[in-house]
Amino acid sequence: MRIDAERLVHGACTALALLLSIAIIAMIPAIRSAGTLDTDGWFLLASGREVVESGIPTTNPFTAVEGQGIVLQQWLHDAWLYLCWKVAGYTGVAVSVAIPAALALCTYTGAVCRLARVPRHPWVPLLIGALGFSLMASYLSIRPSIWTAALLFVAISICLEWRQSANPRCLLALPIVSLLSVNLQAALWPLPSAAAACFLLPEKGEISTQATAETLRAWWRSRLPLLAAVAGMSAESLVNPYCIDGSLYMLRSLGAASYGGVILELNPVWVMPAAALFWGASILVAFVSCCLARRFPPSWLLAFWAASAIAGALAVRCLWITWTVSFLVVAASVDQSDTIGPRAHRLLIAGRAVMVLILAFSIVNSGLNSLDSETRGVETGWRGIDSDMAQIVEALGDNPGRIWSEDATVMNYLEWARVPVTYDMRPEIWSEAISSTGKANDYRAYVDSLEGGYGVLKEDGWTWAIVRDSNVKRFGKACPGADKAANGRGYVLYRL
Repeated sequence: MRIDAERLVHGACTALALLLSIAIIAMIPAIRSAGTLDTDGWFLLASGREVVESGIPTTNPFTAVEGQGIVLQQWLHDAWLYLCWKVAGYTGVAVSVAIPAALALCTYTGAVCRLARVPRHPWVPLLIGALGFSLMASYLSIRPSIWTAALLFVAISICLEWRQSANPRCLLALPIVSLLSVNLQAALWPLPSAAAACFLLPEKGEISTQATAETLRAWWRSRLPLLAAVAGMSAESLVNPYCIDGSLYMLRSLGAASYGGVILELNPVWVMPAAALFWGASILVAFVSCCLARRFPPSWLLAFWAASAIAGALAVRCLWITWTVSFLVVAASVDQSDTIGPRAHRLLIAGRAVMVLILAFSIVNSGLNSLDSETRGVETGWRGIDSDMAQIVEALGDNPGRIWSEDATVMNYLEWARVPVTYDMRPEIWSEAISSTGKANDYRAYVDSLEGGYGVLKEDGWTWAIVRDSNVKRFGKACPGADKAANGRGYVLYRL
């Protein structure tokens, strides 16, 4: 029996690449130490409860001060999480991430396969997709960013299909993408629109220097359907419960959200060495792939990659955009073949399906583990948190006044426990730009107090202080007159 060595090697490489891709996807959820849970989940659940039970709020339902406005920029995601809680409790919340994450991976690998077109090795797009999705690990949580990622890759795939088929009817789906984006996470609705707008740029050979006027007119006419679709995306951003306030949420929240640099993911990458390393690696990978291929990616991708690199450099929160788009550049640089056979095409489809299923199962496992983890604080171990925090919630009562917490994420939980607060880890919603009043904006006072120490809390007008167990002795020396009222989950509540 004759053995075809070349075919054997090709099969072995394909199998190894598939196994490696699946292994990367399976490990992604395990990278996040908190599993699928996140401290933001408490105010997301509280907001979702408000939306489902009372409708979209226009006045802040969480504040201890009346008359303060609010914009729930992710109200649809909030409602989704709360309904998951209604159906299956905290377990439902923890495993709900599997659905948007599976959608995001499916749409991302779809965009990678479209850009790779007819790869010489059919397994290459799967490996690129797995590596490109790997940095999404930090966003595989109950926060809404994973929805935004899925919608971004949907928008890119729609535009690629339009570019390939020249069928303008494909573009009718773009305003729907924008509609979903602004209601799931208003702060990032411009992201899919920006990606679509990059396709307006002329590609290589579209504009000739010998017949400039004619080719310019042809290019302009070919882009009119896309221009109309992008305009439609901008118009659809107004279709949210808060209209212009929801559409402009990102612009109005910038200053308040970054105050004091407390929220680390809003800092530039050069402040965090690990983030800077990943940012540099993503840029290097894309650059090297272009050099090896000896060609630039399409102009739309080059423009969007440059924009994503700037966004990722300015805010760690946007690093996932830089990373995923950089691997789209890699996909556009792969070696091409003349044709791709039906068998290879089926292999790609099957490989993508397996990767999506593996990711979903891994996320479910990660979520279930994070529910029961032994922890102090409010990030994980949700299954027992309500009983652990019961003493503190009961001691605060229905009208506690101004509460200061050393760990600001506790304020998120207090909102879920129906305790009125004057700040949480959404500093922008308490700012005058969003709330139309600064009467209950204690976030700045909280940030300033971190430098002043415990001794200034009482003179600054705080009524209660929630301190970590590890700092009780230091707090007692700084505030000798404070009365211990309750404790739980690694925190001690004092009345000042």
